[in-house]
Amino acid sequence: MIPYLFHIGPFYFNMHGFCIAMGLLIFLWAASKDNLTKKHFKPNKLSNLTILCVITGIFGARILNIFQEQYDSLYEMIALWDGGLSLQGGVIAIAITLALYAYIKKIKLWPILDIAGIYTPLLQSISRLGCFFAGCCYGYETNLPWSIIYTHPDSRAALCVTCHPTQLYSAIGLFLLFILIKFVLQPYLRKPGQLASVYLIGSSLERFINDFFRASHYEEPLFLNTISTSQLIALCLFGAGLILLIITSSAKNKYYSL
Repeated sequence: MIPYLFHIGPFYFNMHGFCIAMGLLIFLWAASKDNLTKKHFKPNKLSNLTILCVITGIFGARILNIFQEQYDSLYEMIALWDGGLSLQGGVIAIAITLALYAYIKKIKLWPILDIAGIYTPLLQSISRLGCFFAGCCYGYETNLPWSIIYTHPDSRAALCVTCHPTQLYSAIGLFLLFILIKFVLQPYLRKPGQLASVYLIGSSLERFINDFFRASHYEEPLFLNTISTSQLIALCLFGAGLILLIITSSAKNKYYSL
């Protein structure tokens, strides 16, 4: 895979950042067309909030990645252009940001979370393609017909080894989650908070399953000799999403209008 498109001196235009940028543009375009967005957001408010969430999300994603990975220097810790972001850290940071934003601006939180719940899987799916090109989050060795081999010297993956394309597994799983929430569930789950709950459940389940195919899963100490730290976080998010779905479904809130 090609981790970057081109470079000018020491500055690299990498595929990871490009895919994240494309994901953000598509996220903004798709979310702005949603009736829920049109009802609760002014045109420029969504883009402003998205930029704020991008900043805090990247910060949270990097912080959790630093705790999960071993970096040898301060430079490696801050070298975002080389990849290395934990989507779980981003989700947690963005959720906190949205809650604080709604509190400060004195606006309803649930519509914001539901809009994020619908379109964030699409953003994450496209971003995962960046992981695929960069070689981070790569899978363990396998001889399956769809295995991939990284040969580029700047790749973060193990070189010249046939491995699971776990980044593509994740990208496909998250895209299917977006299709499920947007086109199947949104017309029926119209109570505030339900769609955000389904997103938490689906995204955490995707991560929990996908982690079993990652090489890093077998290179770090496991909780109870079974699951990784990422899977433990995924289980917590899954439980939170399930509890949230039960609460929002049983609450006597007004339905969103179609």
